[in-house]
Amino acid sequence: MDVWIGVLAFVLFLGFFTALYVCIGAVKRQSGIVIASRIRRKTENGEVIYANIALVVMVVLVYFKLYTFVPAVITFVAFIVMSTRIKSGITDEGAIIGTTFLEWDDMRSYKLVDDPEDSNIIILKIRANRKQYVLVCDRRDRGKIAEIMKKNYVETTLTIHSKQRIK
Repeated sequence: MDVWIGVLAFVLFLGFFTALYVCIGAVKRQSGIVIASRIRRKTENGEVIYANIALVVMVVLVYFKLYTFVPAVITFVAFIVMSTRIKSGITDEGAIIGTTFLEWDDMRSYKLVDDPEDSNIIILKIRANRKQYVLVCDRRDRGKIAEIMKKNYVETTLTIHSKQRIK
């Protein structure tokens, strides 16, 4: 039974460490953001609760001198802290959307959508990997976005204005 608990603790540690490593990579890449997105990943209530519960569990484990799961709990808390530091935007190498990094070769097309509710922002929709990714950018960056996309051979599909309807 002790062997299986050790294996479980190691697997949890490995999983949380991998997630932490992905978050660290995303945070490192964001230093080259040329056009920032206004959407920043925010800490959700559940994450704060999970981190606090994990810290309480760690205190209880240390109190009872059960050190098997302590590395997994520490990496879990570090993962939650790092995941809240991730920003999205466009870099010279591609686009960062959360923990996803899209290289220019992966992007098929993009579209700019004027937000009818806020005249200061523009929504950039990128098609890549059979998905659509969304960045909310400052409207003043419209020309810069088009220039960067054109320079990297990403074609535009259509610019949609808030009052224009597509049939």
